[in-house]
Amino acid sequence: MEWFIYAILAPILWAAGNVIDKFLLEKHIKNPISYQILLSLFDIISLMTILIIFPISINIYGFILGATVGIISVIAVTFYNRSLMEEEASRIVPMIYLDSIFVAILAYIFLGEILNFQKYLGIILIVMGGILISFKKIKKWHFSSTIKFILVTALLLGTTGIITKYALSFIDYSSLLASQLIGYIIFGSLFLLSKNIRGNFLNNIKKFSKKVFLLMLINSIIALMASLFFLSATSISAVSLVYAIISIQPFFIFLYMLIITKIAPNIIKEKIDKSTLLLKITAIFLIFLGTFFIGS
Repeated sequence: MEWFIYAILAPILWAAGNVIDKFLLEKHIKNPISYQILLSLFDIISLMTILIIFPISINIYGFILGATVGIISVIAVTFYNRSLMEEEASRIVPMIYLDSIFVAILAYIFLGEILNFQKYLGIILIVMGGILISFKKIKKWHFSSTIKFILVTALLLGTTGIITKYALSFIDYSSLLASQLIGYIIFGSLFLLSKNIRGNFLNNIKKFSKKVFLLMLINSIIALMASLFFLSATSISAVSLVYAIISIQPFFIFLYMLIITKIAPNIIKEKIDKSTLLLKITAIFLIFLGTFFIGS
């Protein structure tokens, strides 16, 4: 069950990073493109850390695959941001967790990854729980034009999982992560080629305090550790199962938000009424039931 420990540590850490993202975007940066550029620049620190701490093997094919994962991830985030421009976040964010379903399907087709019924049921329950817990409250759903953007996002993220699993069959996870970071940095920094975006970015960073840069640094360290745990888990277990465990991430976000609301509501406050709380409890039950099916 070593893979399970690594897999669950990843969403625990990523969820902490999501809370930092929310705080920075609400209180300080307020420009998602500038924030994306800043994240890409801080990835340089993560890349240097990997190169210093871990032995890196040179494998051209592995490097290309890793960089491709980085590029696809940036494209996926672009589609995600595009969908957020036209639709409410409460309708968009939960759909991201459909990537676990795409991973299970693609892993079966391209990797020959076949699981038993219990584990597939566990994946479905976790995805359902992840979607439910991300909603603030159940609303009447409608299929708007943005559905194609969010489905493309989920498919692209699912594709990165398949490429990652395949690449890990002949390259170690630290070398793969280094190449992925190079893809993030290069492709994410392309936003700076736009004069308007570059101007807005430079104007934004001039206003940032030391606290903002410190939080960005902490966030990059958290993301680096989470990625290492995720790749470690993926290297030793079925990618379908690892992605299913990653879908638990909204539970930890919800947990962190509740804790912060209690001890420091001036930083971030999560408003929860009785109906929303019931929805969250139902989602948590599905998540833990699905985790039990996968882990047993």
